[in-house]
Amino acid sequence: MNIVRELRKKKGIQQKELALTLGVSQPTISDWEANKKDPSGDRLKRLADYFGVDELVILGKGVVDLNSTAPQLDDFIALGRSVLPIIGDIACGEPILAEQNIEGYADLPEGVHADFALRCKGDSMTPTFLNGDLVLIRRQPEVENGQIAAVSIGGEATLKHVYVRESGLMLIADNPSYEPILAIPESDKQIIIHGLAVGYIRIFK
Repeated sequence: MNIVRELRKKKGIQQKELALTLGVSQPTISDWEANKKDPSGDRLKRLADYFGVDELVILGKGVVDLNSTAPQLDDFIALGRSVLPIIGDIACGEPILAEQNIEGYADLPEGVHADFALRCKGDSMTPTFLNGDLVLIRRQPEVENGQIAAVSIGGEATLKHVYVRESGLMLIADNPSYEPILAIPESDKQIIIHGLAVGYIRIFK
């Protein structure tokens, strides 16, 4: 299976129509779909813009949005790739409500053990993680002091360095502009460590 071919088929168009739309020859489209060569430069950008996906998706290295016409999880399994779900957003600033729905899938870098990815928002973890980064999380209920983890407080999620204290968890940002957060368990506020941050995917635009 080729991603360009699958995107075209999901769009319901022929090679000739796609070629005319992009201003390239039909043999060029055939070469892309036969994996004889990859689109590059302005052609890659026009192709990605036309299908509404990131350029890295076209190259088979990026994030697939489930709401787009891009290949779905079963397609990636057929390719023999390791993929992990992107689950909502993770706050790198003030905690925000974590959307527990899968918004897409990302390629899992070789040699990395992770269970899901969360998207950073904000700058509290700069320079370690930047706004928009996909942070790879290995699911585990405990982490060592100082490690970075995805933590939810009363249903709101954040990404911070975690330190265990007698009264609860101390959550420390990398950006010194942010004050530490002391998360204290209360009857109406559940604190959950969802997993350890083991890496990230950063897409340059």
